[in-house]
Amino acid sequence: MKRLLLILLIAVPLSASADGGVLGFLKKVGTFIDSMSVSGVDRRYIDAPEKPWQLILQGNLNQSDLKMNAVLDGKTMFSDDWGDINWEPRIKTDLATYMGVWAGYRGYGLGYSRNTGGDKGSIFKLGAMGGAYGVNLRIHKFRTNEPTVHVAGYMPEWNEYSFNYTLSNPIKVRLLTLDGYYLFNGKRFSYAAAYDQSVIQKRSAGSLMAGAMYYHSTMAYDEGQNADFILFMNDIGKMKQYQVSVGGGYAYNLVPCKGLLVSAMGMLMATVYNRLDVWRYNSNFRQMMLEKYVEPEETAEYDEPDVEMSEEDIDEYMRKTFSVWPMEKNPKVTQHSRMIPVINARLSVTYNLGNWFFNANAMLHDFRFKHESNKGSLTDWFVNASVGVRL
Repeated sequence: MKRLLLILLIAVPLSASADGGVLGFLKKVGTFIDSMSVSGVDRRYIDAPEKPWQLILQGNLNQSDLKMNAVLDGKTMFSDDWGDINWEPRIKTDLATYMGVWAGYRGYGLGYSRNTGGDKGSIFKLGAMGGAYGVNLRIHKFRTNEPTVHVAGYMPEWNEYSFNYTLSNPIKVRLLTLDGYYLFNGKRFSYAAAYDQSVIQKRSAGSLMAGAMYYHSTMAYDEGQNADFILFMNDIGKMKQYQVSVGGGYAYNLVPCKGLLVSAMGMLMATVYNRLDVWRYNSNFRQMMLEKYVEPEETAEYDEPDVEMSEEDIDEYMRKTFSVWPMEKNPKVTQHSRMIPVINARLSVTYNLGNWFFNANAMLHDFRFKHESNKGSLTDWFVNASVGVRL
């Protein structure tokens, strides 16, 4: 890889300097992209603006909904009177707002946004859209330490309740989505007109689509101070999921009047590669639970909190007493799962006014995972609102 980069760094300037220097080389690249943006298209339906650059100010509204489920054997932690317990943490982030910029040339560009409210995180986007194809990369990171937990099971009789669980160290989530598509009617339908405004859709048209998606997520809460939470997740403290999905769908661009474009796309995909890596962690927290509830006559040495303490003081006491444990990391376990459906849906509204354009678009992703008695799903959606200018 280093040798390839070195060759490119040497070859590109040499080839460029041989015919007009670097600026001449870049001009040729721009001319090639210009021709590709309208190559083979019906100009009655699709047109390329004279000014090739797009500079866009973006606002983003985002929410992620992570659901996890673990089935525990209560006998291993409490007593023989206990049965199976369903431990279901759910992380539904607050509506998060992001502000950022995107810059591109004829549909090829990148953008970056930072959080301004809600969950703590960032979004990086990279896009390349041609006449009949497109590739988009999106990276989203966020963290939270306040999941909502629903518990149901025999304890030792049937009980069911929900509560907010405060972690000493947050659950950190990172999502990477790389999706590409091919249009069977790229002659009259433009995906780029709806999502980066590098071309203009002049008449209504639709197209069947073929698509592929690579998805990677990391969910980690593997800190010693989270030993109690890890225990109730069947000792799992970190997960990585890899999915490759392929499928097809349909998209339609509606042009009800000059300058206005409404675009909708729906795609049903199936995973052809579905891998989940998990890391389990050991601590003496499980032994403490056994000593406390199964063998009360041999309890661990610790002082009970003062009954006169406030709720805040008791919470802090419990956190310090029961949650700070040395963690032992076990070898990674990999599981390949069966084929599952994946939904990919988008909606966009664009208004062109001279060199200026205004856009709002939304996307929904839904992913699922399963490992032994643990399972879950992650739904990620966002709405973008932007104003841009062609330069």
